[in-house]
Amino acid sequence: MLTHRKGQIGISLVELLIGMLVGLIVVAGGLSIFTASVRGQADNVKLSRLNQDMRAMMDIMVRDIRRAGFVTSDPDTNLDSLRNNPFFDDTITDLAVYNDGSCIVYTYNRNNDSPPDVGSNEYFGFRLSDDGKLEMRRSGSTNENCTNSAWESITEVEVEITGLTFALTSTELNVTSMTNDDDGDGIMEASDSDGIPYGDDNNNGVCDTGEVCNICTRDGSPAPACLYVRNVTITLTGRLHDDHAVTQTIVEQVRVRNDKYLAAVP
Repeated sequence: MLTHRKGQIGISLVELLIGMLVGLIVVAGGLSIFTASVRGQADNVKLSRLNQDMRAMMDIMVRDIRRAGFVTSDPDTNLDSLRNNPFFDDTITDLAVYNDGSCIVYTYNRNNDSPPDVGSNEYFGFRLSDDGKLEMRRSGSTNENCTNSAWESITEVEVEITGLTFALTSTELNVTSMTNDDDGDGIMEASDSDGIPYGDDNNNGVCDTGEVCNICTRDGSPAPACLYVRNVTITLTGRLHDDHAVTQTIVEQVRVRNDKYLAAVP
């Protein structure tokens, strides 16, 4: 007696190839997502490292520039130095910006000498070198330029500085015109008892542009007493030395704590 064996149905070659193709597509998609995630995390780590290094350099500049013009911690003993601050001497010791804004120089009483004396180790500054490094001045003899000094790199080895600019702004006040001592006896007259600056034409308590208390020129003798409130805006741009695609720009504004005062010239 003959028996008929039921045929078995399997997967054809075409179906197998299609299944393998679909599987490869799924695996490729998963690998692409994984690779992108790993690359993104690596970029974030690089950017974080760059940002940390640049923040450290910016903090150094901000803290030090803020001290420009400091003369004494003992004003009672050194009153003459407060009136004629040796760290405000034009071009020699005063705060200045050169090289299209890529270099700033200044001085302050680092040793807190009494009486104050400007030493070679009290000339400070920052600049961008030709090879992309942030440099700090360690000593000097003048603020007339950025070349006659000793400089030292403070840049991390993995960072390349591509841009550095210092923008110095100064708001001037005519101190002499803000007082009202008509007879020169050193006592303010009654008309100034309201606290409104003398020379404030519209009496709004502010020295507006064009008013006497806002204008302070020292282009000859006699000259009024002048006060200069100064700010420095620092823009620092850098990138990783091994990956130029990772870049960062930081901007900070520094209010110089020591306002520049120039006594009146009779």
